[in-house]
Amino acid sequence: MKLPDEIRRAFASYGRQGGKVRAARMSPEARRATARRAATLRWIRERFGKSSFAELGLPGGEIVDTGLAHLGDGTVSAESLAVSLAAQRLRREGVPVGATLQDPENRLYDLLATTSGDLAHARYLAWLQQLESFADASRYRRLQDSDAR
Repeated sequence: MKLPDEIRRAFASYGRQGGKVRAARMSPEARRATARRAATLRWIRERFGKSSFAELGLPGGEIVDTGLAHLGDGTVSAESLAVSLAAQRLRREGVPVGATLQDPENRLYDLLATTSGDLAHARYLAWLQQLESFADASRYRRLQDSDAR
């Protein structure tokens, strides 16, 4: 449906005003986290054509998407710890990982031990394997894109 230009301008004006009001209510840290998340999503969309790694169908993409979002807003979760743990490899494959959490190996294992009990070691290895699969698929995708150019 095609809207008249004056209605489009009105919608754009309301959107900017609403965004400014919402931003004024946020703390500086929350504004930075929102800006980082938006920049990451733009980068993913520009580089891969989709707005998230999960949409690309990469194995472990939902873990990386959630981990990047949690790292951006400072939330400690299994996903953010896993992305922190694999940050060096993910950066090498072109994933925009910003600041990471301290001591992710032990913290991830401890978190899994509290939720999984005796299965913590198996769950820990499964998280690492999913991130490795994601990094391998991302590398393959990156090499395909460079060959196509």
